[in-house]
Amino acid sequence: MNPRTPGEANGGRREERKAQNRTKLLEAARKVFSEKGYGAATARDIVRETDLATGTFYNYFKDKQDVFMALLDQMGERGRAIARAQRLDPGHTMEERVYNAFRAYFEWAVEESDTFELFRRNAGVIAFLPDREPFELGTSELLEDMTEWAKAGDMPEVDLEMFAVAVVGMGFQVATHMVERHPPDIEGATRFCTRMFMGAVRTLADV
Repeated sequence: MNPRTPGEANGGRREERKAQNRTKLLEAARKVFSEKGYGAATARDIVRETDLATGTFYNYFKDKQDVFMALLDQMGERGRAIARAQRLDPGHTMEERVYNAFRAYFEWAVEESDTFELFRRNAGVIAFLPDREPFELGTSELLEDMTEWAKAGDMPEVDLEMFAVAVVGMGFQVATHMVERHPPDIEGATRFCTRMFMGAVRTLADV
């Protein structure tokens, strides 16, 4: 193995430091937006939660909207990945996949309650961000999965796009309600949403 040159080593350290700084800013933004909300938060508030110089913020983000959208992307990607991993598990029936996906999503919402609070508290702001639909990717991925289930004969021939929109919205709204309960009823929320999903499948199959 060829040893790294001093330039390559320095470049590697710079990239590592940049990644660490960006992570610090995202974590600080998560805290500030959760506590103050999008409207009251400022870039200065975010930097104050770190050990970075004020100007460092602008090396990574244009403004508070830019860091907010980056945070939403990060949050959405993880939530989608957690749920979809269960939906794509070939070792279970469709109903078991749906149950496991809802449960994994609700467990994530409880474990990352501060992150989920950020999403919930700023839902109104998110809806009005330019070119931003908070559930768009989650809906399109669920639509892809349900299309495959329909091909396999597990889903009825109905408007799957409309169904996907309804299911994703239901999951988010139930999670929002669940995390506000003490203690959160993950099992109850999971069973409720699974029954709603399967009940809709059976009803739509008869339409």
